[in-house]
Amino acid sequence: MTNYFSKDEARSKIGKDIKTLTRFADIPIGTTGKVVEAYKMDFGAFGLMIQWNISDTIKDGFSKDEYEEFLDEV
Repeated sequence: MTNYFSKDEARSKIGKDIKTLTRFADIPIGTTGKVVEAYKMDFGAFGLMIQWNISDTIKDGFSKDEYEEFLDEV
């Protein structure tokens, strides 16, 4: 089962700078970005939206599990 953020946890992450610890489809390892929003899931938990610094148009959503495994706050 995937874990997501509580509302307070998600809000506390907005504005944090991050970098990738792994490669995603178009995002190389070490790419930096910023947590730009928290979004509510249908079941009441929250995910985080990352805006990547390599493009103004590339954003990706992350669960708490994915955030903790694949990203590092800098």
